[in-house]
Amino acid sequence: MEKTGLKYGLLTAAALIAYFMLMRVFGLADVIELRFLNGVIMAFGVVLAIKGYKERMHGKIGYFKGLATGIITAVVGTTLFAAFMVVYVKLGGEALIETLSAERYFGERVVATPGVVIFSVLMLEGVISGFMIAFIAMQYFKQREHKVPGGPS
Repeated sequence: MEKTGLKYGLLTAAALIAYFMLMRVFGLADVIELRFLNGVIMAFGVVLAIKGYKERMHGKIGYFKGLATGIITAVVGTTLFAAFMVVYVKLGGEALIETLSAERYFGERVVATPGVVIFSVLMLEGVISGFMIAFIAMQYFKQREHKVPGGPS
């Protein structure tokens, strides 16, 4: 479970970084609305991780083990992407912090430092959306054999 989550978390982080860099090349890194696709990338990563874990277990997957696989994928992917973004901002991406501050994500009195932005926007958004995606995906991937104990076979 941990290996699968780590593997797909690394792949998800790579996809998020590649997407961000592609947006940067085309001058779209400051368009906040395009972050929606980060959620789509996270969804693919989490679903592929749960599916991969289920295949490794020969079709038998416990609900909480599948859920944990998805959550591990989301946490690893989000953490690595957030670390990349800290480095990006420190090396000259201050315009992104200014854009997020201008959008008033943090209220009037909060100073939008890179740490606040990375934690508030990326970590919370990524982990929470990853958890929700894992929960939704497990509704599909859970075992379909619902038998009542002691009931007819």
